[in-house]
Amino acid sequence: MKKSSGFVPGEAAEKKSETPPTQRQLFSLFLPLALSGIFFPLAPPVINAALARTATPVVALAAYGLIGSLSRPLISPLFSLRQITTALARDRDMLRHIRNCSGLMSGASAILLLVCCLPFVYRPLVEGIMGIPAEIARVGLPVLVVVATTPLLVVGRGYFQGILVHYGKAGPIGTGALAYLVGAAVIMWAGVLWTDVEGALLAALALCGGQVAYLLLVWHPSRSLLEERVPAHSEEVGEEQRSGRYVFFFNLPLAISAVLISAVEPAIQAGMARAPLAMESLAAYPVCLSLSWLAGTPLWNAQQVVIARVKGRSSFRAVRRFVLTLSLLLTLGMGLLCLPPSAEFIFGRLIGVSGTIKELSIEGFRWLVLSPLLMGLRSLYYGTLI
Repeated sequence: MKKSSGFVPGEAAEKKSETPPTQRQLFSLFLPLALSGIFFPLAPPVINAALARTATPVVALAAYGLIGSLSRPLISPLFSLRQITTALARDRDMLRHIRNCSGLMSGASAILLLVCCLPFVYRPLVEGIMGIPAEIARVGLPVLVVVATTPLLVVGRGYFQGILVHYGKAGPIGTGALAYLVGAAVIMWAGVLWTDVEGALLAALALCGGQVAYLLLVWHPSRSLLEERVPAHSEEVGEEQRSGRYVFFFNLPLAISAVLISAVEPAIQAGMARAPLAMESLAAYPVCLSLSWLAGTPLWNAQQVVIARVKGRSSFRAVRRFVLTLSLLLTLGMGLLCLPPSAEFIFGRLIGVSGTIKELSIEGFRWLVLSPLLMGLRSLYYGTLI
């Protein structure tokens, strides 16, 4: 798949009028996305720290990680719609087709999640196929019901975020991510301190509350942007592109890729459920994974910078330099967190896990040390192809 501008990195000629973006311009566009990439993945470690202080921390952490892994293959196809919006948001008519396709896909995802909540589907899947202990599976069912609302929130946020990035107005994205973090943290810790709601269920409610705050803060500026800067009809969009069918098939390979990648997590958890220290491993998994995303998510968001700014060979070289530099710096930073004093402080003091769970979390985190570099390379070439 390639951009509608016709750019391929190895093409024989590029547009003479192309002016490659400076590193300062790329950083200015990336900064709000980077803040989003920091604030957004900070919420799970905050949630994990609260879960570690509940009455049943092992069960709560394991159930929370289970539902995240179980729901992700059904939600992940929606993530790429943000990139589709960033690439194709050239006029209001095209955005209408994107909005309609996104609504249908998010509705289908929500329905599938609700089907998974049916006891005669949920129990054979989780306890039978995945081999999850009954105690964890029981706690996870109401959590999955709450998570079934996530597709609508994810698609709405991604749609408005894509518009903001396409038109170079990414500032509200960082503000929205901060509101997501603060909202989720306040709901979670208030619930832990003053209610008897089960920890994993409380975590799902807190994250949904944060998502609503994020959605509202990117929706409002997008509305004024649509009125002031987005034309009703642009000649840059071909007539063959003006359909929901085009949007769907443009997104299809991205969605399939996301499903295949996210399907790895339930398979990993099914393996852990059958391995020694099953309960402890299931509890440690979301802890080490959520911390690795502190470096990975900013680089995943860099993909939108690639989509918005790569127009030819010169701009590709400038963007490549920016993304590779960023990837190496974040990989180095993650490596420093793997050092024993840092790891002991983060996992033991900040998150609050102890014993075997702490040891497994630290060991798993060290295996993920190169993930920022790999994510940066993926975003660079993935975004270029889009």
